[in-house]
Amino acid sequence: MILHQTPKKQVTISSKEIIEFLKRKKLYVDDNNIYKKATNIAALDNSNKESLIWIKRSSFDLEKIEASIIVTPKDFKDSSLDKSIIKTANARLAIALIIKEFFLEKPTQGYIASSASIHNSASLKKSVIVNENVVIGENVVIGENVVIYPNVVIYPNTIIEDNVVINAGASIGQDGFGYVEDLDGNFIAFPHLGNVVIKKDVEIGANVTIDKGALKSTIIQEGTKINNLSHIAHNVLIGKNCTICSAVSISGSVEIEDGVYIAPNATIIDGIKIEENSTIGIGAVVRKDVKANSTIVALEGFEKREYIKAKKKLKG
Repeated sequence: MILHQTPKKQVTISSKEIIEFLKRKKLYVDDNNIYKKATNIAALDNSNKESLIWIKRSSFDLEKIEASIIVTPKDFKDSSLDKSIIKTANARLAIALIIKEFFLEKPTQGYIASSASIHNSASLKKSVIVNENVVIGENVVIGENVVIYPNVVIYPNTIIEDNVVINAGASIGQDGFGYVEDLDGNFIAFPHLGNVVIKKDVEIGANVTIDKGALKSTIIQEGTKINNLSHIAHNVLIGKNCTICSAVSISGSVEIEDGVYIAPNATIIDGIKIEENSTIGIGAVVRKDVKANSTIVALEGFEKREYIKAKKKLKG
């Protein structure tokens, strides 16, 4: 199996290199003028004398760790005479970018496993990675630097743009769950003639299912991340840079605008609209439209302020 993120076997990096890199990324704030080298990236509780680590707190007892280079928030208060401390505007973002730049191999360019089944009408760029037992259907179009992990099924007419990652077991483009009752009371499947369109920089977790549209496309816009075991039904439109956590169920014809965060196990009822930059809490059942910048908690999708008022009344 070919991965999209493979750790380098050997790394040696200096704090000066990290400082220059963070300056280019406009994340550097300050350092303590002690320069060290690191050969590994580690967590707080398993570092050694050659480790690079990061601390998200504004204070920490540095005697408890052995790391040589420490990336911290800009308001970090503690000092050291034997460790290189690099203060940043955003420590979490800084360490993520450092790992990508210095500790990961550059992506492999192009690979198709012998066990993959790809229809001869499908169009794949040469940089695509297709792992074992992947099935790609008729007229599928896949862009640059896409990575598809084992046992993924991509149904006909699906369009996948550049830099998309699809994790193991995902199923994309199957018919939606839509039926109509005939005159004798029998269920007839409503024809699904649409497709799925996945825009650039989307990541799809393991065992995610995305249904194609009935008479139009199901669309996932740029930069959205969908975690494991989530279900996206037919005709759904998900905006840019949304976060869909694990085991979320989004019913048909839902519209989700940009920047929405949906926590694990939330259920979104069909046909509603969630406006931009809203947060849907863990386990919420959302039955009506959500206005921009709202925070929805569980218990039938109360708006947070309404929920607090109702809870006070119940206590009273």
